[in-house]
Amino acid sequence: MAHSSMLRASCEANQIQLDVSVVIDPTQSCGVTHYRELLTFTDNLLVGDSEALNGAREQLRAVVGDEGVIRAAGAVGTFQMMNRALDTLGAQLGKELNPELRLLADKLNMTPPAHWV
Repeated sequence: MAHSSMLRASCEANQIQLDVSVVIDPTQSCGVTHYRELLTFTDNLLVGDSEALNGAREQLRAVVGDEGVIRAAGAVGTFQMMNRALDTLGAQLGKELNPELRLLADKLNMTPPAHWV
């Protein structure tokens, strides 16, 4: 959910309309350019299927070039590093789930961590 919150904040800062349900429903559209290629690349990078990743990387490269692929891989890597560091530390981010995150969790049909009330 942190990814979605950071993505939402980034879109707001850049005045891009984003419906975060696109993260779980690829039939939806959003205001982020080349989001389908970005999502496919991200999913395949996280799954670790090298053949699928190669195809997704080439699709992304076709629309954003080498620099765009490098930036996308860097963003995915940074998010994963933050998730792993927080998981390793057993971090619990706050005692209450703020209303915005509760709405986002509901929209994405996600169950918030048990420590959030």
